[in-house]
Amino acid sequence: KIKHTNNNIKLDLETIKFKIDISELSLFLETFNPKINYRDTALPAKNIKVYIDFLSLAKSSPNIKKINIALEELKINQLKELSSNLKPSNFKSILNNKILDGNLNSELEIYFNVDNLFENFIARGKVSNLDLKISKDIKLVKTKFNFFADRSDILLQNINTNLDFIQIKNGDLKLSISDKIILESNFKTNIAYKGEKDFEILNIIKKYTLLNDIQDLEAEISNNIKLILDKTYKVKSFRYSNNGKVKKSFLNFKKP
Repeated sequence: KIKHTNNNIKLDLETIKFKIDISELSLFLETFNPKINYRDTALPAKNIKVYIDFLSLAKSSPNIKKINIALEELKINQLKELSSNLKPSNFKSILNNKILDGNLNSELEIYFNVDNLFENFIARGKVSNLDLKISKDIKLVKTKFNFFADRSDILLQNINTNLDFIQIKNGDLKLSISDKIILESNFKTNIAYKGEKDFEILNIIKKYTLLNDIQDLEAEISNNIKLILDKTYKVKSFRYSNNGKVKKSFLNFKKP
């Protein structure tokens, strides 16, 4: 049926197991290690589960309630191969130009209405060993986090990453998408700067004269960010606050 509706998908299925849940009046189908090829790119799936309304089997068009797809670990390069088929285009641009390396483990649940049309989805999983280029002078390395997403919210938890001499840990980020876009994030930063001169982020710090006088700094800081944008991605509101403790510092003022 899938081959007839979408020529870009090629499936090779072996054994399909099924169970009937009398209490829920549903039929549960499952297949392991399916071979899925989309636009000549292999998708390494562990298994596919399909939940069908049992009573609808008597009709000409069975009602699919939900499809669950568990994927094997994906490398970022594999995602980039698929990016030509992804939407929106700004996500595709970030994937190809900003993400340098990383691994993705994910599971996807797709929900359908009574007409077998897409209604909602839930994606969950974890990202590890992610290298992300934010800008010319900001690159996050060895990033890892857990994620959860549906049509209206994206949630990242247990964010840990490194930015030159700054370690970001125990972070979370929530992105809510409705009439306006709301981004909220809380995270801790450990700073251990020993006067090194070869860090890329120093190109940004040079703009602030006083910070150039810091020769040694150890600190722990808690950060809170809230950002509100309209549908055109124009910033409507921005709030940043922090608090913490400076463990050690040494300042050498060029102008006493």
